[in-house]
Amino acid sequence: MVTETDKVVAQIPQEHETEEKPRVGIFYCGGAMSSAGELTAIASFEVLKRLGPKEVGMGCVSALAAGIPKHFKTMQGIEKVLVIDGCPNSCAHKVVEKTGAKMDAYINLGKDLGIKKIGPFKPLDFSQEDFEKAVQAIIDKVQEKGEES
Repeated sequence: MVTETDKVVAQIPQEHETEEKPRVGIFYCGGAMSSAGELTAIASFEVLKRLGPKEVGMGCVSALAAGIPKHFKTMQGIEKVLVIDGCPNSCAHKVVEKTGAKMDAYINLGKDLGIKKIGPFKPLDFSQEDFEKAVQAIIDKVQEKGEES
């Protein structure tokens, strides 16, 4: 069965297919109302800085939620998709799941790493220790081989 999304995706110009893509796409929460949400963004960009744009690239969870076909197609064409949430709300995971997009690996900073969510409106209230813990966990997931999640 051909969906409306399939029809729109089919209309995306072919040159989009040949654009260089990173090996791993990171789709993160970035929720600035809390420290854990914002830490997902800051730690993800630190990973980009350390590993470089050929290894990792940042995806747009908002574009997926809005149903933008180009973003969905780009995400599907990346070798590995890593989704990162900061807290038990798991917003990024829920968005990706609802769109039917692929998700090869997942980290929840609160559940998986024990990083405390502080807020509301305290986006920078995380420790250097939690920052390094988050960065290392993301690097580890990026570098994992085989089946993940």
